[in-house]
Amino acid sequence: MDQSRRLTVKELAKQIGVSVATLDRVLNNRGNVKPKTYQQVMDKIKELNYTPNKSASFLSRKNEYAMAIVFPELPEYFWKQVEKGVQIAIDEFRDYGLHVHIVRSEKYDLEQQKKTVLQLIDSGRFDAIALSPNDPQEMADIIDYGVDQGLAICTFNSDSPLSKRLFYVGCDYRIAGRLAADVLCKFIGQKTKVGLIMSYTNFQMQQKITGFREVVADYDHIELRGPLKLQQEDYDSLDSFIDYFHQVDGIYVSSARLHVVAKHLADANLSKPIALVGHDMTEEIYQYMRRGVVTATICQDPVNQGYLTVKSMFDHLVTGDKVNVKENITKLELATKENARYYI
Repeated sequence: MDQSRRLTVKELAKQIGVSVATLDRVLNNRGNVKPKTYQQVMDKIKELNYTPNKSASFLSRKNEYAMAIVFPELPEYFWKQVEKGVQIAIDEFRDYGLHVHIVRSEKYDLEQQKKTVLQLIDSGRFDAIALSPNDPQEMADIIDYGVDQGLAICTFNSDSPLSKRLFYVGCDYRIAGRLAADVLCKFIGQKTKVGLIMSYTNFQMQQKITGFREVVADYDHIELRGPLKLQQEDYDSLDSFIDYFHQVDGIYVSSARLHVVAKHLADANLSKPIALVGHDMTEEIYQYMRRGVVTATICQDPVNQGYLTVKSMFDHLVTGDKVNVKENITKLELATKENARYYI
Protein backbone atom coordinates (compact mmCIF):
# COMPACT_ATOMS: atom_id res chain seq x y z
CA MET A 1 0.00 0.00 0.00
CA ASP A 2 1.52 3.32 -1.05
CA GLN A 3 0.38 6.00 1.41
CA SER A 4 1.64 9.52 1.98
CA ARG A 5 1.33 8.80 5.70
CA ARG A 6 0.69 5.83 7.96
CA LEU A 7 -2.94 4.99 8.72
CA THR A 8 -3.99 5.89 12.24
CA VAL A 9 -5.29 3.11 14.49
CA LYS A 10 -8.75 4.65 14.26
CA GLU A 11 -8.64 4.70 10.44
CA LEU A 12 -7.37 1.13 10.26
CA ALA A 13 -10.04 -0.11 12.67
CA LYS A 14 -12.70 1.53 10.53
CA GLN A 15 -11.38 -0.12 7.36
CA ILE A 16 -11.31 -3.55 9.01
CA GLY A 17 -14.69 -3.11 10.68
CA VAL A 18 -13.61 -3.58 14.31
CA SER A 19 -13.34 -1.29 17.31
CA VAL A 20 -10.12 0.54 18.21
CA ALA A 21 -9.94 -1.49 21.42
CA THR A 22 -10.16 -4.79 19.51
CA LEU A 23 -7.50 -3.69 17.05
CA ASP A 24 -5.24 -2.62 19.92
CA ARG A 25 -5.59 -6.05 21.56
CA VAL A 26 -4.61 -7.77 18.29
CA LEU A 27 -1.67 -5.45 17.57
CA ASN A 28 -0.30 -5.87 21.08
CA ASN A 29 -1.14 -9.54 21.63
CA ARG A 30 -3.40 -8.77 24.59
CA GLY A 31 -5.71 -11.75 23.96
CA ASN A 32 -9.49 -11.77 24.58
CA VAL A 33 -10.21 -11.67 20.83
CA LYS A 34 -12.28 -14.29 18.99
CA PRO A 35 -10.12 -16.41 16.61
CA LYS A 36 -12.29 -15.42 13.64
CA THR A 37 -11.92 -11.73 14.46
CA TYR A 38 -8.19 -12.11 15.05
CA GLN A 39 -7.75 -13.74 11.63
CA GLN A 40 -9.90 -11.06 9.98
CA VAL A 41 -7.70 -8.35 11.43
CA MET A 42 -4.43 -10.07 10.52
CA ASP A 43 -5.59 -10.75 6.95
CA LYS A 44 -6.50 -7.11 6.47
CA ILE A 45 -3.22 -5.90 7.96
CA LYS A 46 -1.33 -8.13 5.54
CA GLU A 47 -3.46 -6.94 2.61
CA LEU A 48 -2.77 -3.30 3.48
CA ASN A 49 0.92 -3.96 4.21
CA TYR A 50 0.37 -2.13 7.47
CA THR A 51 3.27 -1.72 9.90
CA PRO A 52 2.11 -0.79 13.42
CA ASN A 53 3.68 2.25 14.99
CA LYS A 54 6.20 0.99 17.51
CA SER A 55 4.67 3.33 20.09
CA ALA A 56 1.56 1.13 20.24
CA SER A 57 3.37 -1.50 22.29
CA PHE A 58 4.06 1.06 25.01
CA LEU A 59 0.45 2.07 25.60
CA SER A 60 0.37 0.43 29.00
CA ARG A 61 3.34 2.41 30.36
CA LYS A 62 1.61 5.75 30.54
CA ASN A 63 -1.73 6.93 29.25
CA GLU A 64 -1.19 10.68 29.04
CA TYR A 65 1.59 12.77 27.49
CA ALA A 66 1.55 16.57 27.45
CA MET A 67 3.60 18.45 24.86
CA ALA A 68 3.81 22.15 24.05
CA ILE A 69 4.88 23.24 20.59
CA VAL A 70 6.04 26.85 20.23
CA PHE A 71 6.57 28.75 17.00
CA PRO A 72 6.36 32.36 15.78
CA GLU A 73 3.25 33.99 14.33
CA LEU A 74 5.12 35.16 11.24
CA PRO A 75 5.36 34.42 8.40
CA GLU A 76 1.76 33.35 8.77
CA TYR A 77 1.63 31.38 5.50
CA PHE A 78 4.59 29.18 6.52
CA TRP A 79 3.42 28.38 10.03
CA LYS A 80 -0.06 27.51 8.82
CA GLN A 81 1.56 24.74 6.75
CA VAL A 82 3.66 23.59 9.72
CA GLU A 83 0.54 23.54 11.89
CA LYS A 84 -1.20 21.35 9.32
CA GLY A 85 1.53 18.74 9.85
CA VAL A 86 1.25 19.12 13.61
CA GLN A 87 -2.48 18.48 13.39
CA ILE A 88 -1.93 15.32 11.31
CA ALA A 89 0.34 14.01 14.08
CA ILE A 90 -2.15 15.00 16.78
CA ASP A 91 -4.88 13.06 15.00
CA GLU A 92 -2.59 10.04 14.65
CA PHE A 93 -1.45 9.89 18.27
CA ARG A 94 -4.49 11.21 20.11
CA ASP A 95 -5.67 7.65 20.80
CA TYR A 96 -2.38 7.05 22.62
CA GLY A 97 -3.07 9.87 25.09
CA LEU A 98 -1.00 12.60 23.44
CA HIS A 99 -2.08 16.16 24.21
CA VAL A 100 -0.43 18.96 22.23
CA HIS A 101 -0.72 22.60 23.26
CA ILE A 102 0.10 24.96 20.36
CA VAL A 103 1.61 28.32 21.30
CA ARG A 104 2.36 31.09 18.81
CA SER A 105 4.96 33.55 20.03
CA GLU A 106 4.19 37.11 19.02
CA LYS A 107 5.69 38.22 15.69
CA TYR A 108 9.51 38.22 15.93
CA ASP A 109 9.58 39.35 19.59
CA LEU A 110 12.47 37.47 21.22
CA GLU A 111 11.79 38.69 24.76
CA GLN A 112 8.17 37.63 24.55
CA GLN A 113 9.18 34.18 23.30
CA LYS A 114 11.66 33.82 26.17
CA LYS A 115 8.93 34.72 28.66
CA THR A 116 6.47 32.31 27.05
CA VAL A 117 8.86 29.34 27.09
CA LEU A 118 9.90 30.01 30.69
CA GLN A 119 6.23 30.03 31.72
CA LEU A 120 5.69 26.69 29.97
CA ILE A 121 8.73 25.17 31.69
CA ASP A 122 7.79 26.45 35.14
CA SER A 123 4.13 25.50 34.82
CA GLY A 124 4.92 21.82 35.45
CA ARG A 125 2.18 20.86 33.00
CA PHE A 126 4.32 19.44 30.21
CA ASP A 127 6.49 16.42 29.56
CA ALA A 128 8.06 17.98 26.47
CA ILE A 129 8.44 21.20 24.53
CA ALA A 130 9.16 21.56 20.81
CA LEU A 131 10.49 25.02 20.01
CA SER A 132 11.28 27.02 16.91
CA PRO A 133 13.50 29.69 18.48
CA ASN A 134 13.41 33.26 17.17
CA ASP A 135 17.09 33.53 18.05
CA PRO A 136 18.75 30.12 18.61
CA GLN A 137 21.74 31.55 20.47
CA GLU A 138 19.68 33.72 22.79
CA MET A 139 17.27 30.85 23.54
CA ALA A 140 20.02 28.30 24.31
CA ASP A 141 20.17 29.10 28.04
CA ILE A 142 16.39 28.74 28.38
CA ILE A 143 16.43 25.43 26.52
CA ASP A 144 19.20 24.23 28.85
CA TYR A 145 17.20 25.38 31.86
CA GLY A 146 14.17 23.39 30.69
CA VAL A 147 16.24 20.26 30.07
CA ASP A 148 17.79 20.59 33.53
CA GLN A 149 14.25 20.70 34.95
CA GLY A 150 13.63 17.29 33.41
CA LEU A 151 11.73 18.26 30.26
CA ALA A 152 12.39 16.75 26.86
CA ILE A 153 13.04 19.70 24.54
CA CYS A 154 13.68 19.66 20.80
CA THR A 155 14.01 22.37 18.19
CA PHE A 156 12.44 22.50 14.76
CA ASN A 157 12.71 24.69 11.66
CA SER A 158 15.34 26.76 13.45
CA ASP A 159 18.04 24.93 15.40
CA SER A 160 19.95 25.78 18.57
CA PRO A 161 22.88 23.38 18.22
CA LEU A 162 24.85 24.73 21.18
CA SER A 163 22.00 24.01 23.59
CA LYS A 164 21.11 20.72 25.29
CA ARG A 165 18.14 20.12 22.97
CA LEU A 166 17.42 16.46 22.26
CA PHE A 167 17.21 16.77 18.49
CA TYR A 168 16.40 19.09 15.60
CA VAL A 169 13.80 18.64 12.87
CA GLY A 170 14.07 20.80 9.75
CA CYS A 171 16.06 21.47 6.64
CA ASP A 172 19.79 22.00 6.30
CA TYR A 173 19.97 25.76 5.73
CA ARG A 174 23.53 25.72 4.44
CA ILE A 175 22.40 23.35 1.69
CA ALA A 176 19.38 25.58 1.09
CA GLY A 177 21.72 28.51 0.49
CA ARG A 178 23.94 26.43 -1.79
CA LEU A 179 20.93 25.30 -3.81
CA ALA A 180 19.73 28.89 -4.17
CA ALA A 181 23.14 30.02 -5.42
CA ASP A 182 23.50 27.16 -7.88
CA VAL A 183 20.06 27.79 -9.37
CA LEU A 184 20.51 31.55 -9.51
CA CYS A 185 23.94 31.38 -11.14
CA LYS A 186 22.64 28.97 -13.78
CA PHE A 187 19.61 31.15 -14.52
CA ILE A 188 21.64 34.31 -15.14
CA GLY A 189 23.94 32.45 -17.55
CA GLN A 190 26.78 34.64 -18.78
CA LYS A 191 25.67 37.71 -16.84
CA THR A 192 27.93 38.66 -14.00
CA LYS A 193 26.27 40.19 -10.93
CA VAL A 194 24.12 38.54 -8.27
CA GLY A 195 22.61 40.09 -5.16
CA LEU A 196 21.57 38.86 -1.73
CA ILE A 197 18.71 40.39 0.27
CA MET A 198 18.63 39.49 3.95
CA SER A 199 17.11 40.51 7.29
CA TYR A 200 18.38 39.94 10.83
CA THR A 201 21.30 37.52 11.18
CA ASN A 202 20.61 34.45 13.29
CA PHE A 203 21.99 30.92 13.03
CA GLN A 204 19.55 29.95 10.29
CA MET A 205 20.36 33.03 8.20
CA GLN A 206 24.10 32.58 8.75
CA GLN A 207 23.89 29.05 7.39
CA LYS A 208 21.96 30.13 4.29
CA ILE A 209 24.40 32.92 3.53
CA THR A 210 27.43 30.69 4.12
CA GLY A 211 26.11 28.13 1.64
CA PHE A 212 25.18 30.82 -0.87
CA ARG A 213 28.62 32.43 -0.77
CA GLU A 214 30.38 29.06 -1.11
CA VAL A 215 28.72 28.28 -4.42
CA VAL A 216 28.88 31.81 -5.87
CA ALA A 217 32.64 31.71 -5.25
CA ASP A 218 32.87 28.66 -7.54
CA TYR A 219 31.62 30.73 -10.51
CA ASP A 220 34.67 32.68 -11.66
CA HIS A 221 32.74 35.18 -13.77
CA ILE A 222 30.09 36.04 -11.14
CA GLU A 223 30.40 38.82 -8.59
CA LEU A 224 28.28 39.08 -5.43
CA ARG A 225 27.01 42.61 -4.85
CA GLY A 226 25.87 43.65 -1.40
CA PRO A 227 24.37 42.02 0.52
CA LEU A 228 21.40 44.34 1.02
CA LYS A 229 20.63 44.14 4.75
CA LEU A 230 17.15 45.32 5.70
CA GLN A 231 15.09 45.79 8.83
CA GLN A 232 11.51 44.49 8.74
CA GLU A 233 10.08 47.98 8.18
CA ASP A 234 12.41 48.59 5.21
CA TYR A 235 10.52 46.03 3.12
CA ASP A 236 7.50 48.33 2.87
CA SER A 237 9.10 50.77 0.43
CA LEU A 238 10.31 50.31 -3.16
CA ASP A 239 12.90 52.99 -2.40
CA SER A 240 14.77 50.45 -0.23
CA PHE A 241 15.35 48.26 -3.30
CA ILE A 242 15.43 50.31 -6.47
CA ASP A 243 19.16 51.17 -6.51
CA TYR A 244 20.06 47.57 -5.73
CA PHE A 245 17.83 46.28 -8.53
CA HIS A 246 19.82 48.35 -11.03
CA GLN A 247 23.12 46.83 -9.82
CA VAL A 248 22.37 43.12 -10.28
CA ASP A 249 21.24 40.47 -12.78
CA GLY A 250 19.89 38.03 -10.20
CA ILE A 251 18.75 38.17 -6.58
CA TYR A 252 18.49 35.62 -3.76
CA VAL A 253 16.02 36.56 -1.01
CA SER A 254 17.18 34.66 2.07
CA SER A 255 14.43 36.05 4.31
CA ALA A 256 10.75 35.08 4.28
CA ARG A 257 9.90 38.12 2.14
CA LEU A 258 10.14 36.73 -1.39
CA HIS A 259 6.59 37.88 -2.18
CA VAL A 260 7.36 41.44 -1.02
CA VAL A 261 10.56 41.69 -3.06
CA ALA A 262 8.68 40.26 -6.06
CA LYS A 263 6.04 42.99 -5.74
CA HIS A 264 8.66 45.73 -5.67
CA LEU A 265 10.54 44.18 -8.58
CA ALA A 266 7.34 44.09 -10.63
CA ASP A 267 6.51 47.70 -9.70
CA ALA A 268 10.03 48.85 -10.60
CA ASN A 269 9.30 48.04 -14.27
CA LEU A 270 12.98 47.66 -15.13
CA SER A 271 14.20 47.50 -18.70
CA LYS A 272 16.31 44.41 -17.96
CA PRO A 273 15.14 41.02 -16.62
CA ILE A 274 16.31 39.97 -13.16
CA ALA A 275 16.27 36.37 -11.97
CA LEU A 276 14.65 36.14 -8.54
CA VAL A 277 15.06 33.14 -6.22
CA GLY A 278 13.84 32.68 -2.65
CA HIS A 279 12.05 30.36 -0.26
CA ASP A 280 8.57 28.92 0.34
CA MET A 281 5.39 28.81 -1.69
CA THR A 282 2.12 30.71 -1.41
CA GLU A 283 -0.63 31.62 -3.83
CA GLU A 284 0.90 35.09 -4.09
CA ILE A 285 4.36 33.74 -4.93
CA TYR A 286 2.79 31.39 -7.47
CA GLN A 287 1.09 34.30 -9.22
CA TYR A 288 4.43 36.16 -9.43
CA MET A 289 5.92 33.00 -10.94
CA ARG A 290 3.21 32.93 -13.59
CA ARG A 291 4.04 36.55 -14.43
CA GLY A 292 7.74 35.71 -14.73
CA VAL A 293 8.79 37.85 -11.75
CA VAL A 294 9.81 34.98 -9.43
CA THR A 295 12.13 32.56 -11.20
CA ALA A 296 12.25 29.76 -8.65
CA THR A 297 11.62 29.07 -4.99
CA ILE A 298 12.95 26.48 -2.57
CA CYS A 299 10.26 24.65 -0.61
CA GLN A 300 11.20 23.43 2.85
CA ASP A 301 8.57 20.71 3.41
CA PRO A 302 6.80 22.59 6.24
CA VAL A 303 3.94 20.10 6.66
CA ASN A 304 6.40 17.27 7.21
CA GLN A 305 8.43 19.42 9.62
CA GLY A 306 5.36 19.81 11.80
CA TYR A 307 4.43 16.14 11.61
CA LEU A 308 7.94 14.78 12.27
CA THR A 309 8.50 17.11 15.22
CA VAL A 310 5.46 15.77 17.08
CA LYS A 311 6.03 12.14 16.03
CA SER A 312 9.71 12.11 16.97
CA MET A 313 9.05 13.63 20.36
CA PHE A 314 6.14 11.28 21.03
CA ASP A 315 8.27 8.24 20.13
CA HIS A 316 10.91 9.46 22.58
CA LEU A 317 8.38 10.01 25.37
CA VAL A 318 6.77 6.58 25.12
CA THR A 319 9.96 4.56 24.64
CA GLY A 320 12.33 6.48 26.87
CA ASP A 321 15.07 5.56 24.42
CA LYS A 322 18.16 7.68 24.06
CA VAL A 323 17.96 9.91 20.99
CA ASN A 324 20.68 8.74 18.61
CA VAL A 325 19.71 10.85 15.60
CA LYS A 326 20.33 14.45 16.63
CA GLU A 327 19.24 15.95 13.31
CA ASN A 328 16.18 14.85 11.35
CA ILE A 329 16.78 16.69 8.09
CA THR A 330 13.76 17.32 5.88
CA LYS A 331 13.93 17.58 2.12
CA LEU A 332 14.41 20.68 0.00
CA GLU A 333 12.55 20.88 -3.31
CA LEU A 334 12.92 23.41 -6.10
CA ALA A 335 9.72 24.83 -7.56
CA THR A 336 9.45 26.76 -10.82
CA LYS A 337 6.44 27.97 -12.77
CA GLU A 338 5.92 24.52 -14.28
CA ASN A 339 5.56 22.57 -11.02
CA ALA A 340 4.71 25.28 -8.51
CA ARG A 341 1.01 24.44 -8.25
CA TYR A 342 1.86 21.15 -6.51
CA TYR A 343 3.36 23.04 -3.56
CA ILE A 344 0.41 25.26 -2.67
